[in-house]
Amino acid sequence: MFKSTRAIVGLCLVGGVSLATVIGWSTGFFSQVAAFVGGLWTGFTTWLSSPFGWDHVIAGAGVLLIPVAILVAIFIVVDS
Repeated sequence: MFKSTRAIVGLCLVGGVSLATVIGWSTGFFSQVAAFVGGLWTGFTTWLSSPFGWDHVIAGAGVLLIPVAILVAIFIVVDS
């Protein structure tokens, strides 16, 4: 019936994705994932809009520390 291995693999993939989608939809998996991601996003935006505290200072220092460390490592390797 099918003469190509690609056609068989393609149909198996489409069937597997379709089956996983139906199972995920019927069990409520996708709504749980959406609620989890929404909670993470809400927490992140709340953290961003909160007044600056030590966690913001540490995050800013980390953001500045990483490029400085990379530049120092580059200078060490180049000067050797």
